[in-house]
Amino acid sequence: MSIKFHSLILRASLWLSLTVAGFVNAESANPWFSRTAESANGSFTVTLQSVQSEFALNEFRIWHLTVIDRESGEAVTPARVTVGGGMPMHGHGLPSQPQVTEYLGEGRYQIEGLKFNMLGKWVLDFEIITRQAADTVRFEFLLDY
Repeated sequence: MSIKFHSLILRASLWLSLTVAGFVNAESANPWFSRTAESANGSFTVTLQSVQSEFALNEFRIWHLTVIDRESGEAVTPARVTVGGGMPMHGHGLPSQPQVTEYLGEGRYQIEGLKFNMLGKWVLDFEIITRQAADTVRFEFLLDY
């Protein structure tokens, strides 16, 4: 391998590392760290929030999902929550199998096992089932430089 080619690879690698770190290291600069959306049928108001303030590709992160009943304004419990998603433009799902690992109280559910393996547009889909309602919510965000 030539020195010129090796130098080019090293610079590209360093640029990508700095770009990723620069894009996703401050919660205030990245609105996807905490997002709120209404569920598809209007049953719930759902907030998705990253527990960690720093982000890195290919690392598992912990997230909290807060589910509030839109009619009563009260926290939703008990609920069965399933997680899905992926990169629709790439035609593939998530690189891991995230799931709810704990109910934290006040409508908050801990999600573990979620990681992102590349930059681009991602979606996270949550199905929420209670005795009173079944609904879905989608969060879309872009990880880029």
